[in-house]
Amino acid sequence: MIGVALFLLLVAAGQAFGVRSERSTWTDLQPIRPGAMQEMEEDTVLTPETAAAVSAFDHYEGQVITVLMVATTPDTRVRIPGSDVVPHPGQYLASPALATLIDAVPADQLGERYGQQIGVLADDAVEGPDSLVLVLGAEQAQVLRWQGSSTPQVVTEFIGYDYASQSYRIVAIIGAIAVLVPVLLLIAIVTGLGAAQRAERFATLRLIGATPGRVARIAATETGVTTLVGALFGVVLYLVLIPLAARIEIGSSTFFPRDLLTSPTVIGITIVAVPLVAAAVTWWTTLRADVGPLGASRERREHPPRLLSLLPLLLGLAGLTVVRVLTGETEAGSGIADSIPVVPLLVASFVLTMLGLLWAGPLLTWWCARLVQGRARGAAQVIGLSRLIQHPRATFRAVGGLVVAVYAVTLFAVAITAASGTPELHQGPGYLAPTTLYTLHDLGGADAVEQATTRIAQVEGVTAVAVARNAPGDASMRLALRNEDARALGALPDTSADSEWVSVSWDWLLNEVADPRPLAAPPDEAAATLLVATDGQAASVERARTAVVNSGSGVINQYPISRVDNVATSATAPENQFAALGYIGILIAAGVSTAALAVSTVSSLLARRRVLSLLRLVGMPRQTLRQAVAWEMLLPVATVLALSIGAAVYTAWILIAGVSSRGVGWPAASYYMVLSGCLAMVGVAVAASTRAAARMVVSATVRFE
Repeated sequence: MIGVALFLLLVAAGQAFGVRSERSTWTDLQPIRPGAMQEMEEDTVLTPETAAAVSAFDHYEGQVITVLMVATTPDTRVRIPGSDVVPHPGQYLASPALATLIDAVPADQLGERYGQQIGVLADDAVEGPDSLVLVLGAEQAQVLRWQGSSTPQVVTEFIGYDYASQSYRIVAIIGAIAVLVPVLLLIAIVTGLGAAQRAERFATLRLIGATPGRVARIAATETGVTTLVGALFGVVLYLVLIPLAARIEIGSSTFFPRDLLTSPTVIGITIVAVPLVAAAVTWWTTLRADVGPLGASRERREHPPRLLSLLPLLLGLAGLTVVRVLTGETEAGSGIADSIPVVPLLVASFVLTMLGLLWAGPLLTWWCARLVQGRARGAAQVIGLSRLIQHPRATFRAVGGLVVAVYAVTLFAVAITAASGTPELHQGPGYLAPTTLYTLHDLGGADAVEQATTRIAQVEGVTAVAVARNAPGDASMRLALRNEDARALGALPDTSADSEWVSVSWDWLLNEVADPRPLAAPPDEAAATLLVATDGQAASVERARTAVVNSGSGVINQYPISRVDNVATSATAPENQFAALGYIGILIAAGVSTAALAVSTVSSLLARRRVLSLLRLVGMPRQTLRQAVAWEMLLPVATVLALSIGAAVYTAWILIAGVSSRGVGWPAASYYMVLSGCLAMVGVAVAASTRAAARMVVSATVRFE
């Protein structure tokens, strides 16, 4: 039930991610379709079939507002997604969340920046219920000179895209597989638990004359019926969990609940496929087990794992290596890799590596048990290692879910390190205050800027207004400030030498110290940046921002920002959004590993209940039994876990290096906490197994067996 619910949620989320992106990225002005847009020139003449547009970011109290400036002809036939009207200069369309926010806050803090609202964008034109999107009508000249997140474009149609590039599509596919495999494995483990519970009854059926084929059909029917009921309850649980899952924030917003509602076809296929597959697997395993009338009193020794079991893992690792070699050839300008499909090879190699750990696990466990058996000391080691040698597949199956989950967790944790992340704000003497706004002014508008500073300085909460100029000569990457302005903005200590002008580093606007230096007076036409310091109150910052936006034509050519706004904007980068998905993948994989380990532990003990009782019957001490069970669980984990982590690190490196020019680093501390949690779960499972094994061999149970 839980496995089916998780499976449907993951499938729906995978579908919703691309759909959400496609319906909301039309504001990015990316050339998706040939002829839909081209770069705007100064002599561009708009027609009814074209519009001028530029994308930008505005901010309000740490929230990013996506702004699309559009200029059209009065008789335009270009349509804005999610609206039947096109805003003209002084008008705007807002997303539902932004319209609500504008109505809820004072006009001088937000609403007055944009003009008159003439409509609200429909839900099918925004990413989610919390998305802040605004379409602003503007003059063509304003669009042309505005410096935003895109260059000014001439568009005939606004089109979105599902993924920013092929690289992100590959990462999304591999991430989805990495999460789905542990969930599917959990479903298989739960199905195996039912078979273990019914093993004794199958032995009774054989005792009264049922053939192995009839027993297999009965087992398949029972499994199919119970799994069907579980699948139906899983669908109900999935529908119940949708409102809760929709509150997870990815990108700019949470989900619309309908985004996580997959199609009836997928639900129907899941309801039919899960019971059929479970029944088929149960029929095959029961038939191969050939349960006899003595049940499990004598466990049949498994055939030793063959060396061929390593082939999938080796092929997967080899394929990943080939991908890295091919990407290196491509970077070097060689045409060898052009004829080889790198993307399918990368995905196939990843799948082979992940599943190869499950195939290679029994063989590695068998090898390790044989190696340690020669140094065994005591009955517990002999019994535990002997069972590992005789039943390597059954013993590894108990920890296989954990091994795959750790692989997925490590893959996500290492891949996340490739994201640029968000910068950490530096504060202290010499740094620009986080609540100080700055913006580039329109070229040639120095006089208008000087006039606007007087009006902006009168806004409540503004403590200083300054105009910085480009420092002349070799200091072109520095800003020139008057001495008193530099002191007011915190760039110059009060005890510094007196001089009329100083220069500060351009990086001071971003996140570095000012590094003030004496400077001769710059020319008047070199004005570059308008800076507005506030008292730090959120309302003061937003009033100052609105005043700067409304400071008049020819004053600014971008929305004012602060260092805090830079952090908020960087969080919207695609790689950081995928990093957020990676953390969700870590949580899912860790949770699935917990459930898989618990269920497989119970299933393993149920399958060996009679054997443990018989060992107790012949006089085996309980402590020895507990130690033997502990050896059976710990050795497979110790054997394969390190390989799983190493393979995941290698896969993550190949994945990132194969689809981008980025590199990977050491995982964050949270990964080691999750890994420690997984190891702690192993310890808990071992302790619980040993105690359960001891309870299974109490006197009453032994007499019954």
